[in-house]
Amino acid sequence: MKRTALLRKAPLKPQKKPLQRSPMSRGLTGKLFWQSHQRVKQRTQSKKPRRKKPLSVETAHFKRVAMLPCACCGVVGFSQAAYSNRYQDGKGARIKAHYLATFPLCCSRPGIRGCHVEHDQCIGITREEADARTAVYIADTHRRLGIHQ
Repeated sequence: MKRTALLRKAPLKPQKKPLQRSPMSRGLTGKLFWQSHQRVKQRTQSKKPRRKKPLSVETAHFKRVAMLPCACCGVVGFSQAAYSNRYQDGKGARIKAHYLATFPLCCSRPGIRGCHVEHDQCIGITREEADARTAVYIADTHRRLGIHQ
């Protein structure tokens, strides 16, 4: 048998029009395609309230700390209130230490890397040494400000 004999040609069927779809049936409602049929979740409030601004007592303490000379190099006029990075002082994941666990360190200036950056990133010192320095700096700051605990 010849190969052509095996293949039968089916009669052609009349062409149907393609199914007409509206933009709404395809999910094009102004949103992205996969979002068009999703339910919108109501945004719930977080369980713990966020404190939006520090208390006036804290801001007054930060200003007093920033007026002191740098605890590391002693430069005057460029100090910032640096928080402790030790968990003993209340530091945690996404939580800053207690406001009394602050000490003055100088900021970066043009051409000079500040002590605040070096201390926070442990540049030139180990983590244990930075923690030991932090304890000394906090005690010195409390002594200078007259804070007794």
